[in-house]
Amino acid sequence: MAKDNFYQNLVKPYQEEMMKSLKELIAIDSTYDESTRDAQNPFGKGVSKALQYIADLAKKDGFIVKNYDNYVVEILTNELEPNITIMAHTDIVPVGTGWPQSPFEMVEKDGTLYARGVADDKGPLMSAYYGLKALRDNHLLGNYQVRFLVGGNEERGSLCMEHYFKTLKKKQPTYGFSPDSSYPLTYAEKGIIGFKVKANIDLPQVVSMKGGVASNSVIEKCEVLLKEDDFDLVTFLNEKEADYSYIIKGHKLVLTFNGVAAHGSLPWQGKNAAMSAIKYLGEYYHNADLLKLYDLYNPTRGEGVNAAAHSDDMGTNSLNVGLFSLENGKLEITVNYRHVETVTAEQMINNIKEASKPYEIEVLGISPLLYYPKDSELITTLLKVYQEETGDYETPIIAAGGGTYAKEADNVVAFGMEYPGYDCKMHGVNECTEKKYLFESMGIYAHAIVELGKKI
Repeated sequence: MAKDNFYQNLVKPYQEEMMKSLKELIAIDSTYDESTRDAQNPFGKGVSKALQYIADLAKKDGFIVKNYDNYVVEILTNELEPNITIMAHTDIVPVGTGWPQSPFEMVEKDGTLYARGVADDKGPLMSAYYGLKALRDNHLLGNYQVRFLVGGNEERGSLCMEHYFKTLKKKQPTYGFSPDSSYPLTYAEKGIIGFKVKANIDLPQVVSMKGGVASNSVIEKCEVLLKEDDFDLVTFLNEKEADYSYIIKGHKLVLTFNGVAAHGSLPWQGKNAAMSAIKYLGEYYHNADLLKLYDLYNPTRGEGVNAAAHSDDMGTNSLNVGLFSLENGKLEITVNYRHVETVTAEQMINNIKEASKPYEIEVLGISPLLYYPKDSELITTLLKVYQEETGDYETPIIAAGGGTYAKEADNVVAFGMEYPGYDCKMHGVNECTEKKYLFESMGIYAHAIVELGKKI
C-alpha cells in the first residue's frame, strides 16, 4: 500500500466526505432506461439524476459546472486553455440477480465495499474528484485548466462523449486519464465490434427464449417458454446435469438456464446461460440451427467464426454473446467482439459474415483499437506516479480487452482503479472494491494531475 507521503496526507481530510458522496451516488439507479428516455433524458431519468447529483456537488464545491443536455457534466477549475482532462462515468450495467443486499446500498464488510458501480465507475470517479478537490482547496494547481468530464453512456457506446467532442466540438485534452480500468495503467485497448446475428429458426415447440441484460456482460439467466409441458425434456436435462430450474405455468413449461455473469471483455471468466440453453435444446430437438449457432458463438475467443487472433501485447480476441432473443421463430443475438492489433476490423467482419452464413450479420458499431507507445510522455508520467505512490515497481503496464473513454478523446489513457491481482467482479454480482484502495487512489490521482500539469 501507499507510503506516508505528501499526497496521501493531503487527501486524508477528504476521506469521510468522499465516502458520504459515494454512498449517495450509488443509491441512484443510473442504469440506461429506455422507458424514461426523452429529449431531456437521452439515457433515461436515472442517468440524468446521477449526472445532476455530480453537477450539484461540484457547484457546491465552487467549481465551474455545465450540464450538457444530460449527456455530459463538465467540471472546470478555471477558463485557461491548456488542460488536463479526467473522464469518468456515472452510468452502470444492469444489476442482474443474486445480490445478498440491495445493489444500490453500499455495504462495508471488513474494509470491502459492495455495490453496483463501486468499482465501475462511481468509486473511481469519486476518488479522482476528491483528489482534484484537495489540490484546488490547497492552491496546488498550476497555470492550466483541469477539466473533469462525467458521462452517462459509457456502458452502451459512449454517445455521451461523442455528443461532447463531435456534436458540441469541445476542445481535445492536452493530457488526460480515465479512472476506469486497472493499475498501473492501460496503454492499449482492443478494437470492439458490436454486431447482431439474425436468423429464422424452425422450432415450433418453443414460444420464446430470452437472456441477457447488456451486450458487454455474459448472460447470467436465459428463460425458455415452451408451448406445453414436456417431462421427457426435464428428464433429458437432468440426465445431462444441466444447470437449470423449471416451473409449470398452466400447461406451459418454463425453463430457466443458469450461467455466471462476467465482463464481456473476459467472457471465459463467466458461463453463458443462453449458450447452455441452445446446446441442450438443440440436442433434444435435433435442431441443426441451434447446434450450429452454438458451434459458431459459444467459443469465447472467436474460433467458431474464424475470428480468433493473438498478440504478444494484447493477448487474444474475445467474443461474448450478450443478448439473446427467439420469438415466433425470429432469432436475434447481439455479440460484443474484441480484437487485437494483429488483425483489422474489416478482416474480422468479413470472416464472421462468411462463417455465419446463411445467417444475417448486422454490424452495429466499430470502436477502433487504441495503442500508445510505452515510452510516450503520458505513459511514463502516469506510471511513475503510480509507482511512487504505491511502491509497486514490478507490475507491468496493461494492454486490455475493455474499452474506455480513452478511445473517445485525444491524449487520454485509462489509469486505475482496479489493483493488480484484485477481482472487483466488474459487471457481476457483488461488485466490490477495498476502501483503502479508494483512499489511496485519491492521492494517486492528485499526484497525477500535478505531474501532468508540469508537462504543459
